[in-house]
Amino acid sequence: MNLSPRIRFGLRLALAMVLACGVALSMDWQKPFWAGLSVTVLSLDSAGQSLLKIILRIVGTLAAAVVALSLIALFPQERWWFFLSLSLYEGFCCYRMLGSPYPYAWMVSGFVAAIIAIDGGPPDGLTDFNVAMERLQETGTGILAYTFSGFLIPTGSTGGTFQANILAMSQRLGSLLESCLAPYAGNSTSDPQMAKDLRQLDAEAATLESLVAPAALESGSIWRERRRWHRAALGLRALPRVLNHVRLAGLGLAERERLLLEPSVSLLHKGVEQRFAAIGQAMAGQSPGSPPPSSRLLGPISPERMECSMQERARLQASWRPLQHLDELSARLWGLIHPDPSGNDQASSSGLRTHLYVRLAMIDPDHLWLASRLMVQIWIAVLLWIYLPGLPLGLTIISLMPSIGLTMAQTPMLRGQTLVAPALQALLATGVVYVFVLPRLDGFFGLASVLAMASFAIGTYYYKNAPMRTLTLCLFIVACSIRNQQTYNFINFLNLSIAVFMAFAISAFSQDLPVSWLPERQALRLLRRLMFSANAIVELTTHMARTPLRWPQRILLAFHRKAARDIPAKLASLAVKLPLQVLKLNQAQIDELVNAVQSVSLWLEEWSEATPQLNAPSFNLPSASLPEFRKSLEDGVLPSAPFHLVSALQAVEAINKGCSFQLKGLPADQAKGRETVRLTLWLGCGFRLESAMRELQGIAGWFEWERWRQSRFC
Repeated sequence: MNLSPRIRFGLRLALAMVLACGVALSMDWQKPFWAGLSVTVLSLDSAGQSLLKIILRIVGTLAAAVVALSLIALFPQERWWFFLSLSLYEGFCCYRMLGSPYPYAWMVSGFVAAIIAIDGGPPDGLTDFNVAMERLQETGTGILAYTFSGFLIPTGSTGGTFQANILAMSQRLGSLLESCLAPYAGNSTSDPQMAKDLRQLDAEAATLESLVAPAALESGSIWRERRRWHRAALGLRALPRVLNHVRLAGLGLAERERLLLEPSVSLLHKGVEQRFAAIGQAMAGQSPGSPPPSSRLLGPISPERMECSMQERARLQASWRPLQHLDELSARLWGLIHPDPSGNDQASSSGLRTHLYVRLAMIDPDHLWLASRLMVQIWIAVLLWIYLPGLPLGLTIISLMPSIGLTMAQTPMLRGQTLVAPALQALLATGVVYVFVLPRLDGFFGLASVLAMASFAIGTYYYKNAPMRTLTLCLFIVACSIRNQQTYNFINFLNLSIAVFMAFAISAFSQDLPVSWLPERQALRLLRRLMFSANAIVELTTHMARTPLRWPQRILLAFHRKAARDIPAKLASLAVKLPLQVLKLNQAQIDELVNAVQSVSLWLEEWSEATPQLNAPSFNLPSASLPEFRKSLEDGVLPSAPFHLVSALQAVEAINKGCSFQLKGLPADQAKGRETVRLTLWLGCGFRLESAMRELQGIAGWFEWERWRQSRFC
């Protein structure tokens, strides 16, 4: 019988729930519903994703048990130090969760540590150790039950999804390639829709990397080559950004410059198109008719193209560099997807790091604010429990805060009040079952029937909405409070409902602490950060051109480069959520702003990486020609007209003038030297950066920034 994926998922969830609760009841554990909670959070569409989540849950639970028992041993009678240490650990887990490739392990470690340390009541070594051991046992029971049900009712395959996504991405990259290279033929101008399509493809490519581990757990062939597939996913992740850089580099070229680049661009277009088509054929299980070029198509820019004016040489160098990036990255990606049968794939497995989205061990301000918000939420619950001793289930409220806070941190714009209505609906439905159905059951068969029907109904109804499925089923399991010595007390159920409502009320009250997470406020913070990072990068890069940076300066430059690189993607994700009517804007204006920010980010990174060494006497850029970089940023660096790129823009203008003066009138034998070529590239990137900054400054004049700062209710 061929059942739909939705029905299979519901049946698997119902079977696993009955098995987990049955084993927990037969073992006479104090809280058998913990096994049911494990089944609830492990329910995913594919076996690989569920297996990965199982591993992460085991690791997170073990770490949480160690931390919780350590805190109890260190602070058995000192509640202030205990809660301070616990809140710091919860904030650490929140911060690591938001930047980790395996966020679920950190999430589990956070909320399970609170449950073990608090849910057992006041600190007691023996009791809390038993609670920790029981939590581990019931987590393992839920894992085994869900794994067994997965064998009986097979699920989808992540490996097939992973390869299908690579196939779809290669096809989309091939279709966008011609449009990105069109400016080099003079057939296109700046197209906001093209930039939007590339950003959407970049967001889709980000999910591809998360599928590598589940696919490796399902497929032995992918497991043996998991490092190669991981590098391939990273390469696909980098391609949309490189393509956008190629598109931007082609805009604004003069007719003579396009004619000089046209032969190489045509050769590159044909070769890269063949590589993308071959990648798609390989993912479809077909062998390409003719193998695509595996070696690089573009080398250094040819000397005959340098027989032009200084400004033309600079623009050609700036446009040539992204084309080389695309050539190198597509060649290495093809080498990773289709390695050399002789085993000589060294060229395809090294050197990708230059062009990939590099994760630096730097502080992310947004993640730091979210971790701080979670700590504030925990302390509000702690203070309510201490100073309102009559509050029902005060410790339960504290133990609930990490679960709710960590979930909200993954979606910062999720308002706390939006979760109150679904939670109350789930509690109301559970109350009906708790009052009118459960007291009439006379054995496990009746209880198993109720659990199976509820799990099947919730699983199929919220099949595509995992957060709501988890919330509803968890509240149902906890509120029913299944035990061997089952008692039914409406007051206990009411107290639990009040505790849940209080936890969500605290989340709603503190959702804008310490900073607001309204979309327009987030956008303002990102624009402030771009202004600050742009000024810092210009200052540090200019200093680097004269003398090598010390290690604190290198770390600071890496931090600002990463911040400037991340801002366009974050701003693009906010663009569709901005209240356009309140801001009196249209979507086209927001898209233009995002495109301008992305252009500044790309050219700022390229200009900073192309920095030459100006320590030679013939290329000494006088300091007097540079303006003061550390100007005070008025209004707390709030974007307003004029946009606060003024100091960085003036600096880049002065640097471009200085470089032009040094390159002007050079003899022909020196114009092709290594130092001169590097300086010419820096000048070309500087021209593009200056143009991008001016464009962003002009677009910023369209907006009434005061409206972005006004308070509003959601």
